[in-house]
Amino acid sequence: MKVLVTSANFPGQLWSKWIDQQSSKYEIVFNRIDETTHSARELAMHPRLRAKIPKMLAWEDNPGYDYYIWMDSNQSLTSPKAIEKMVDQCIGNDACFFKHSGRSSVQQEVTFVLEQMLKEDEYLLDRYKGELMAEQLSHYLQDEKWNDNLLIECTVFIYSKNIVKNREYNLMKEWFYHNCIWSVQDQISLPYLLNRFRTKYKIWDQNVWSNDYTYYS
Repeated sequence: MKVLVTSANFPGQLWSKWIDQQSSKYEIVFNRIDETTHSARELAMHPRLRAKIPKMLAWEDNPGYDYYIWMDSNQSLTSPKAIEKMVDQCIGNDACFFKHSGRSSVQQEVTFVLEQMLKEDEYLLDRYKGELMAEQLSHYLQDEKWNDNLLIECTVFIYSKNIVKNREYNLMKEWFYHNCIWSVQDQISLPYLLNRFRTKYKIWDQNVWSNDYTYYS
């Protein structure tokens, strides 16, 4: 099986530390993207939205892989077997994620971000000022089929080719679309869309800050 591991950073360069991977089961390819390899399209879109393309649409530019892994640019691999372990955990599922370590629902996340922005949190204002997060949440809550009881860390995740078989309409393409029309706070849209697409996913037992695969660097 073939596995593509993608990481990107706009603007700037990647600073994560990588370890050559060893696997007798999987062919592992690294797709590291920054301003030295791809145009950041400065006149077309904000760098934070531009980075969502490799994060959510790597399968579009790189077809033919069995599994796709996303890692934020600040995440490094723990060992030469890290990717193999990650894929092993996803066998039988269409995707695997880390549960959010601080909050447990989209509503909690939106409330937290909006409250912090009112307190002039520069980190969040730089990322989400003007984004339609409250309107986005209100729209989702109108869907009676959705139970808002999950929040996911979108720092590291894996998904299989199964969820992008329909290249015109699938979870990953719709996720990117919601980032375009609502907000680039992608943690808000993912739980809703996982439910909407009835995705067979697994939540890893560990958390994104302490696990067997990656670490913050």
